[in-house]
Amino acid sequence: MPYYLKLFVSALLLCIFYSFSYKNKKMTNASSGVAIYHFFHIRDTTNIGRIWEEDFQLAFNTQRSLYTSYTKQMQDSILKSKIEAAASMGSNQVNMGLLIPSTAENIFTSANEKTVYVNKIFSENNYLIKEVMEKINWKIEKETKKLLGYTCQMATGICKGRKYTAWFTTDIPVSFGPWKLQGLPGLIMEAYDDSQRIKFTCTRLTLGDLPPPNISFELPSDAIVTSHSDYNRMEKAYKESLGVGGYTGTDASIDKVTVLGDPQEKARKKFTVNYPLELTN
Repeated sequence: MPYYLKLFVSALLLCIFYSFSYKNKKMTNASSGVAIYHFFHIRDTTNIGRIWEEDFQLAFNTQRSLYTSYTKQMQDSILKSKIEAAASMGSNQVNMGLLIPSTAENIFTSANEKTVYVNKIFSENNYLIKEVMEKINWKIEKETKKLLGYTCQMATGICKGRKYTAWFTTDIPVSFGPWKLQGLPGLIMEAYDDSQRIKFTCTRLTLGDLPPPNISFELPSDAIVTSHSDYNRMEKAYKESLGVGGYTGTDASIDKVTVLGDPQEKARKKFTVNYPLELTN
């Protein structure tokens, strides 16, 4: 074989090798990562101007995901820094500023086990509410659109009693999405119910092999596994014993907390939830 032909064949094989390696690397990286979603929810249809908005973080790999409040993470981090700064200055006063209401629960999903665990802290105890992963009978449509540079395809299905439109991308071959939306052949980038009172929109996406340092897909080892009915019964009994009726912290808007003894402190306000996220457990 002539020298130039050998050189050409060698170069061609090298290009094929690198192309194959790149595709494998791209696929591996696209199979894990962290997505940030902006959540929009009109909980009270009699007061549509009052909207619950919060940012959530979905960490995922091919088999597991963890969905948690990014807003809460950021607030906790800022508060921790303020407390440490006050302590270093020998002060016992902390300017907390405005507190944005956030969701305390975490949602663990396992594609292999077909299970969902909702992690809640109640009365200083760690609880895991186990659910069978809902089978959403998605209907994949032909419509497509671009989200964060990814081509996404439309699908419709019913989850927790509400009909959703979801936009997913097969460029990220995982079956997860925000909250309990899952089961499509690609990451769900956006979803909204048919009234558009509930909406999840991916605003940032980072792909990589490892989850962030503060993220673990392992279930809390000290958690007590329970059911929705048992947990709700316990929570109701606890509230009744305190005489607080139906109040829950997640259904209140904290407008302001005391800032260094500020006399303008406002009381927490209840609002009616007549458009809940879930119609079925």
